[in-house]
Amino acid sequence: MKILIIEDNEPIREELLTLLNFEGYDVIEANNGLQGYELAKKYLPDLIISDIIMPDMDGFDTLHEIRSNSLTSDIPFFFL
Repeated sequence: MKILIIEDNEPIREELLTLLNFEGYDVIEANNGLQGYELAKKYLPDLIISDIIMPDMDGFDTLHEIRSNSLTSDIPFFFL
């Protein structure tokens, strides 16, 4: 299972990355919503875990873009 983490706070992002990798997940990381949206289109993860308040594109805008794209619209999306 491939999981995309979108989190601008590096310590939180690294902790999630470590925990999910330990559990055997393939994890992709982004440090803002814009980068996360681009990675979602490129890698089509099975799940997206996202922060809400981020630079460049906040979590709500990221979710809107994910849902508006036919390639990514069905990916489960969770806010931290």
